[in-house]
Amino acid sequence: MVRMTQGFRLRIWLAVVLAGGISCGLVDSAARAQAGAYEEGVEFFQGGHYRWALEKFIQAVDQAPREPQRRWYLAESYRLLGDSPAAAQIYRQVLQIAPQSPLAIAARQALESLGEPTLTAAQVPFQRRGASVLVPARINGQQVGYFILDTGATFTTVSRLVADTLGITSSGGTVRLATASGVIQAPLALLEEVDVGGAVARHLPAVIHDLPNAPPTIVGLLGLSFLERFRVNLDLTSGLLTLEAGN
Repeated sequence: MVRMTQGFRLRIWLAVVLAGGISCGLVDSAARAQAGAYEEGVEFFQGGHYRWALEKFIQAVDQAPREPQRRWYLAESYRLLGDSPAAAQIYRQVLQIAPQSPLAIAARQALESLGEPTLTAAQVPFQRRGASVLVPARINGQQVGYFILDTGATFTTVSRLVADTLGITSSGGTVRLATASGVIQAPLALLEEVDVGGAVARHLPAVIHDLPNAPPTIVGLLGLSFLERFRVNLDLTSGLLTLEAGN
């Protein structure tokens, strides 16, 4: 939800995944013709292959965002991979989607077992270039350049050059993107870590895609796959982006 006050403060509270008005389409599950992403994810999960399961459940949730079982498995995959903040975010989404279900009881228990994380906030100075807001970021511990803040993009994107430099490869899935040149298929990858001024998101789904006519210093879009993990406040007056995580 976006709200502009008289002092030009833009508040973006991203408690749940936004629907509609997005610049990226649904994940294409054509990597395997016979089995859906959810079924593949369950198989990987039951076999203890949690990283592979995570990739499939990310796709499965994007295909059916109102099915709590898919989010539950996604949260469990994050938890078992050691990413407690990401797991807690998805458990809360399960509570919002299906508050009276058995999964909601399990989600509350999971949140209790994770404890109540201390509220943390990172304040990041940003730059303006026309109507775009630019923020610096590190990927997998490496400074890579600036990202354009884009609340209309489902996925964070990284350029092919950054992906090649850091050894980031596609997970096998693709995403349908609507571009100025038409609809294209772009490879989907999983980033180990994205750090924006100390606000860190791990195991982050991202698309490998070059922004048209972007200078070398701008390496991608910072989309909802990152932003939905935080409460986001963009203060145009002070030039600070605040990212808050925790309860």
